[in-house]
Amino acid sequence: MDERGPMSLDPGHRPPTARGRRTREAIVDAAADLMHERGIAATGLGDVLRASGTGKSQLYHYFDGKSDLVLAVIDRQLERVLAAQPALDPADSTTRQDDVRAWAASLVELHRDGGGPFACPLGVFSGQVDAEPRWREHQAAAFRQWQERIAALLARGQAQGVVDPARDAGEMAVAVLAAVQGGLMLARLHRDLQVLALALGAAVDHVRPRPV
Repeated sequence: MDERGPMSLDPGHRPPTARGRRTREAIVDAAADLMHERGIAATGLGDVLRASGTGKSQLYHYFDGKSDLVLAVIDRQLERVLAAQPALDPADSTTRQDDVRAWAASLVELHRDGGGPFACPLGVFSGQVDAEPRWREHQAAAFRQWQERIAALLARGQAQGVVDPARDAGEMAVAVLAAVQGGLMLARLHRDLQVLALALGAAVDHVRPRPV
């Protein structure tokens, strides 16, 4: 396990200046885009340098190498996933009659608006991180953070009376996130967003209060 823990935000050296932070962010953003499109193994540091317009000395000033950079990319992809789902933000004080169904509908629309269905920014790396234990642990920790946000959403649903109060929100979140990942994978394979809508609909129905 990485000595900084399984999920240290923004691995690498934190720049003390605004200019340094911009340079580092440019490197991470370029690497994230390339690795999402091409895969981790097919993305070299030279590719990242060209795409980010930075130099080798700058990259190695902020990162120890590609392995360190991949950890930062996983963090960036988690940030993108959560930013695209504001309903999962614990600071969101908006109260709806059914936050869970609204979140599921917004996730489908997110991919519709983008011309999707597209691969999940995090899920696309599953299977690519197995060769490096630090990557796999970091990826798993990122998914746990996403899962915890979904669990909090389901807990709000329990308070609203639209989620089964007798069941554990954390366990239900595992099933819901699995539906998201499986739905996205099959929707991308079949080029049919309805597959994702069906998977999410089934997940929402699964967490509903059960008839007595």
